[in-house]
Amino acid sequence: MYWLLGLTFLHVFGEGGLALFEAIRTGSLALLAFGLESIIEGGAAFLAVRHLARVADEEEDHAHRDQVLARWIGVSFLLLAAYTAMRGVLELVHGTHVEASVLGLLLTVFATFGMPVIGYFKLKTSRQLGSKGLAAEAKESIACSIDSALTMLAMVGHLIGAPSWIDPALSILMVPWFLREGLAHVRGRVHAHVH
Repeated sequence: MYWLLGLTFLHVFGEGGLALFEAIRTGSLALLAFGLESIIEGGAAFLAVRHLARVADEEEDHAHRDQVLARWIGVSFLLLAAYTAMRGVLELVHGTHVEASVLGLLLTVFATFGMPVIGYFKLKTSRQLGSKGLAAEAKESIACSIDSALTMLAMVGHLIGAPSWIDPALSILMVPWFLREGLAHVRGRVHAHVH
């Protein structure tokens, strides 16, 4: 699990930093949401490393720590959902201009196909450890692949000259996943199962 979380750190902080830089340069909400989700995922991985260090301690209240970790991750999902929804609606109403980004496309292609693999193995490991909190962190990696795919579509759209509303529209499509996962984690309805 440490190895998988280490891969997550390397991936999300490099990816998130570059995505935020490109989002500012191009004005893309989809790329900004993608970058922010990556940073949130990195924070969740950091909390998971702290949690994992105490899993073997039989005197620790693991159920309580699992619940706290899951709730923090849930709050991060909800904040991202609120921001993306509000800015997406404003951009649809008032219009926006987004520049094309080859770097943004490359980042999202890598994340779309790489993060589900890491997420799957983290979910599988969290099931073996019986940790709902670590399962919640693994779902951050899977969420990254979902919004990566939508962001990838936005990047392709910009490169082929699609209308500017495609960016906020695809960004808003990410919101239901963020809300669903955020509410599930906050309510403690996260289960360490691999489907």
